[in-house]
Amino acid sequence: MPNSKSTGRSILLAIAFLPLVRGNGGAGVTVVHAWPLELKEARIEGLTRLPFEKGLLQGTGSIESAVIEAEFPFDDLVGSWNADTPSGSSIEMEAQVRVEGQWSKWYRLSRWEPKAPRSFEKQADPYGEVSVDTLRLNKKAQAFRYRVRMLSAGTREAKLLRVAVTYAETSQRAVKSVPWVEGPWAREIKLSPRSQTVEDPEIRGDICSPTSLAMILENWGVKRTTAKIAEIVLDRNAEIYGNWPLNVAAAASLGLSGQVARLESLLDLQEEIAAGRPVVASVTYKKGDLDNSPIEKTNGHLLVVAGFTKQGDVICYDPAAKPGGVRRVYKRAQFEKVWLKNKHGLVYMLGPRFPSVALVGVATADLRARPRATAGLQPMDKGRVSQLLYGEHVKVLEARGDWVRVKALEQPHRDGKEDWSGYPGWVRADALAAPPVPYRPTAVIRLKRAELRWKDAQGLEESLTLPMGAALRAEPSSGGRTKVRLLEGRTAEIDSAALWRLEVSSPTKIDRRDVVEAAATFLGDSYVWGGRSSQQLKPGWGVDCSGLVHLAYRSVGMTIPRDAHTQFEKAKPVKRVNLQPGDLIFLTESARSKQVDHVMLYTGGDGILESRAGVARTLRTTFTERFGAALDSIESGTLVTDLTRRKPVQRRIHFGSLL
Repeated sequence: MPNSKSTGRSILLAIAFLPLVRGNGGAGVTVVHAWPLELKEARIEGLTRLPFEKGLLQGTGSIESAVIEAEFPFDDLVGSWNADTPSGSSIEMEAQVRVEGQWSKWYRLSRWEPKAPRSFEKQADPYGEVSVDTLRLNKKAQAFRYRVRMLSAGTREAKLLRVAVTYAETSQRAVKSVPWVEGPWAREIKLSPRSQTVEDPEIRGDICSPTSLAMILENWGVKRTTAKIAEIVLDRNAEIYGNWPLNVAAAASLGLSGQVARLESLLDLQEEIAAGRPVVASVTYKKGDLDNSPIEKTNGHLLVVAGFTKQGDVICYDPAAKPGGVRRVYKRAQFEKVWLKNKHGLVYMLGPRFPSVALVGVATADLRARPRATAGLQPMDKGRVSQLLYGEHVKVLEARGDWVRVKALEQPHRDGKEDWSGYPGWVRADALAAPPVPYRPTAVIRLKRAELRWKDAQGLEESLTLPMGAALRAEPSSGGRTKVRLLEGRTAEIDSAALWRLEVSSPTKIDRRDVVEAAATFLGDSYVWGGRSSQQLKPGWGVDCSGLVHLAYRSVGMTIPRDAHTQFEKAKPVKRVNLQPGDLIFLTESARSKQVDHVMLYTGGDGILESRAGVARTLRTTFTERFGAALDSIESGTLVTDLTRRKPVQRRIHFGSLL
């Protein structure tokens, strides 16, 4: 599919360089369930679980989600889904909300069946009403749950691939303006422009949504006429073409994946553009609100955001324009208002199922060379190439059975001469979760392990232990305890001292002693091939040499390469006289080799801290003990004699710094 090759590098850059944005205070949050882990607490009746490669569930029956606690009280909710629905099958979505401790009835949202998608008649009660595709509440709700009903007919069964719910507090109308910072989002995704003005006169004034959707589909290699897309998405009950969930369901029926979402700011759009994914956005404006628009005013219009200029203005493909004028550039501040303030950031987020971005949803998961696990637990299992930590981003490339091939985006790895991308490997699908939208972690755990606590619906205390380097969304706090938002939606508390706030993570603000102290917490732990976690499958298991260094730096918010050689490539050369605690010491495989295969941490004086395979543990040592010569007699780039081998061997030593 077009543009898919660029997705991974752009995502990595976006994660690394997007400014930190704090909680949205009601602008909009989208919960996405697209992985087996997210259905762990759901009530499933009649449906059969699928190998992840094929989807989530299939058959005739229903799935009811666990209760999802909202991040803030909300008064607006929209559901969407992705499914494979053969002829004769159907899928229907419902939602229920909790208001001041009381549950509402189940509201029917929309129904999809081939050739007859539709909304339902208006449903109103004291809690609120469903108007076409949106549940609007009279009082703000604190929690919700969804239910999806599936009906299969014929020889092929309906398959569910994804469910999403976006909720917002629409009384929050302040626009969160974001200063423009040029980055990988200063680009344009070239689309084949389409104008609704050339379509059938009876419908052309009403088909901005299917026209925009047709441009998105063609970008991903699915070419249909605009009239055909309009026919597919037509809501047979409301007789409109702009039912949001039905447009997303139509895209899914044609092979794409995605959801209706409400975004927080233009930063979220910038992330999508950086990743190579154009977005359909909903806008409303009066005369004079949007310069250069093809129509003076609108109560509701959809267009495609395809990029940003170098000045930060928004490049759109506006289907209301006549042929030859579909591509438009709108002023950044004006677009923010007509999209965020007036329509609360509503978008269709669409793209291929793979590649896509997921988060690690378990404390620690092995990243393996092949899609299979080794029988038994072995510290020197060479099928383990690295490990993934809770909250870490991965780029998912493909699925095979219940395994997925990924690149670990927060473990930079050189893929070719110039392309720095994520560390490659396979991980079980049930270790991953879909990121909520928006999602930006604000802290990492800096201690070897930290316990998070919360109370369940019955008031019983529960806990979760996470390892050093786990990423979390932490609220601002000046006290001894900090509230954090877990991926499944729970709010928990953690000792504030266990967190490193990411907004202070620049090399000039890092105390080198923090790096050394973090590494020292692994002293005595066993060497583990590919080990990169302080929370292992067996007590006493630890890390490998580069995993130790990687975690020590991650604990202070720095993302560095995963392997010893790539850490060497990224480090700045340092002369012996300039070595400082926290700098790195590299060894090549042999005297003749240029390949670095071991890294150690300099602790000051003659001291070294390392995880060494030969003694199978993390330990402190000295230059004198390891090489038979004190540091003051060794220069970077020279040969040293490694006395730790059974037979002493010469290797080349290098000094480097990442600070």
